[in-house]
Amino acid sequence: MPSPRKRPATPGGRGSRRRTPAKAAAAPRVISIRRTTLPVPGTWGDILPSVVGPETAVRVSAIFGVVRWIAQAVGICPMQIMQERPDGRREKADLPCAYTLRKRPNNWQSAWDFYVLQAYWTALHGNGYARVVSGDRGWMTQLIPLHPSRVKVEQSAVDYSLTYKFWSERGQWEPIPGPVLHWRWISDNGIVGHAPAEMNATSINLARQLDTAATAFWSNSARPDMVLETDEKVPDAAVDALRDMLHQAYGGAENRGKAAVLPKKTRLKPIESNSMEASQFQELRDAILPDVCRHWGVPSTLLGDSKMNKYSTVEQEHLSAQVWCLLPWARRMESPVDMALQPVYGENVYAKLDTRGILRADTAGRAALYQSLWNMGAITPNEIRDREDFDLLDTPAANQTFVQLGFSTLDAAAAQAGAAGGQPPAADVTEPADDMPDDDADDTGETTDDSPGDDVAEAGGFRVGQRVYWAGGEGVIEHLMTDGVLGVEGSPYAITATEVEPAASVRVYFDDEPTEFTVGKRVSELSATPIETEGE
Repeated sequence: MPSPRKRPATPGGRGSRRRTPAKAAAAPRVISIRRTTLPVPGTWGDILPSVVGPETAVRVSAIFGVVRWIAQAVGICPMQIMQERPDGRREKADLPCAYTLRKRPNNWQSAWDFYVLQAYWTALHGNGYARVVSGDRGWMTQLIPLHPSRVKVEQSAVDYSLTYKFWSERGQWEPIPGPVLHWRWISDNGIVGHAPAEMNATSINLARQLDTAATAFWSNSARPDMVLETDEKVPDAAVDALRDMLHQAYGGAENRGKAAVLPKKTRLKPIESNSMEASQFQELRDAILPDVCRHWGVPSTLLGDSKMNKYSTVEQEHLSAQVWCLLPWARRMESPVDMALQPVYGENVYAKLDTRGILRADTAGRAALYQSLWNMGAITPNEIRDREDFDLLDTPAANQTFVQLGFSTLDAAAAQAGAAGGQPPAADVTEPADDMPDDDADDTGETTDDSPGDDVAEAGGFRVGQRVYWAGGEGVIEHLMTDGVLGVEGSPYAITATEVEPAASVRVYFDDEPTEFTVGKRVSELSATPIETEGE
C-alpha cells in the first residue's frame, strides 16, 4: 500500500505550491431564493427560503405556461391614465407621467416589455418592483424595474410606513431613494406577496420527480424489447456476433418490419412493457396542469387541457378567464399606480387597464354590438372606426350620434295619443279670472277652436261609434276628421286627413272589451265587417 504524500514542513520548500491570497467573494448579482423580512427577523410575516424556488418552478412546463399567459394577457392591455371630471364624466388625463406609464417606461423598455416583466415577476415571485425616477417629464420620467430577489421590504413600527431596500453591488442592503411601485400577489400581511412557486411546492416537486423518473427510465433502463432463446450452448463470441448481426440487420426505424432469419433452434421472444405503469405515469403528468392552473386561477383549457377542451365549455372558459383571472390582475396592476399618482395629482386621477381588446368578439359579434349602440345613439361613426383601427373621417357628421326616425320621446308619444283621442297627462292650467276675457272667445262671446282640424260625425261611409275592423285588429271609432292632422305634426305616425281620405281615431277592442289604447287609421284601411287573415 503506497504511503500518503507528506506535506512540506515549511512553505516554499521543494515540491511546494505557492498559494495566492484568497479574495473576498463578490456579491451575487441575483439571489436565487428570495427572502423578505420584517424589522425583527423571525416575527410574523417572515418568508423563509424553500427548496422549491421560482427558478426551479418555472422549469415545469405547466407553470411556465400559466405565468406566460398571465404576463402576456396583462401586456396586451394598454395602461390608460384617466381623470374624473366634476360632472362625473371620465376622460383621458393629459399629464406628463402619462407618456411614461403608457408608452416609454424607461430608456430600454417599451410599455409591453415593462408590464410583461412586472406581471411575470409578480406571478412567479409574488412581488414586482419599479423605482420611480424624476427627469425631463417631471417626477415620473422613468420606471426602473428591480428584480424581486434583490429587494426587501421593512415596515416601521411607528407610522407603519414601508421602506424598500436593494441588494447593491457592494453586497449590502441599501435604501431605495424615491417612490417605489410595488405589485403584490396574494399576501397574508399586506406587506409582501406570497411566492406562488413556494405555495405550490407539492405539485412542483411531483412534476420535477416525474421528469427525473422519465429521464432516468430512458437513460438507465436495461430492459430489452426482445430476447433470443436457444436449446444449445452458444459460445460468448457467437452470442455477441449474433446480437450485432441482428442489430445491424433489423435495428432502427428504416429496418422496421423486415423478416428475421434466425439460426437453428433459436426462438425470438418479445418482452411486453408494463402498460399499467405507463398509464399511471401519464395520468400523473396530466394531473399537473389542472393543479397548477387551479393554483394560479387560469382555466386549463387555455393551456391545452384536452380533457376540458370541449366545444360547449370553451367560450365559458374564456369568459371565466376574463372575469376571475384577468380582471383581478388588472386591478393588481392598477393599484400601485393609483397610490403613486393620487398624492400628486389628486384623487380624481387613476390608472385603468383597457381590457376591451382581449374581449373582442368575431366580426359578426362586433357588427351586432356596433349596430345596437348606433341605433340607440350611444356611439358615433368615428368611435366605431377608432375601435376597429380604421382611419377617422374628417366630416363633422362622423362625430355625431344618430337615432332612427321612428323613435320618439315619452312626451311626444303622450301628445300623439292626445291628438288621436287618448288622454294625455293633465297640464297645470290656471283658471282665468271672471273679469278677464277668455282668449278663445271672439267678439260675439263664442269660443273658437285652434286645433288642426274639426271632428265630424260621419265621413267616408263610417260614423262615430261604429264598430270597424282592420288587418290584425278591431275597435270603435271615437273621432273622425276630414281636415287637419291626426297625431303630432311632423311625426312619422301622423295622418293627414282630407275630404277624399278622412282619418279616424279608433278605440282598440280585445275580446269584445275596450282597451286603453287608441290608434289612428285612414278610413280606407277600415272595414265594417271582420277581415279574414291567412290561417283562419
